[in-house]
Amino acid sequence: MVFFPGELSMELLLVPSEESSGSGTQKLMCSGWGFNPKIKWLSGSEQRSAADNEIRMGEDGHVALTSHITVTQQEWNEGKDFICEVDDKDLQKTVRKSTSLCTGSL
Repeated sequence: MVFFPGELSMELLLVPSEESSGSGTQKLMCSGWGFNPKIKWLSGSEQRSAADNEIRMGEDGHVALTSHITVTQQEWNEGKDFICEVDDKDLQKTVRKSTSLCTGSL
């Protein structure tokens, strides 16, 4: 993804399972680029805890933050929406994307 100075960018992906399809979980990955990005996961009105976060600093001073959550296959199959929200107080911007089994897209 290309980062433009003064802009907040994000990407939301469904991570392919390395295990058999019967693993019982789906993994979602959200990446945000800015100067001080924070990632929040939501499902409906409930906040979800990230499984892990990774922070990288670019040579131009921007920060790339990547976060993962794991959801049960049951939640995924029920068509629940999973939302990634990236907020950057330094840029005073917030962006969000959602995905679900029903939308068929990210």
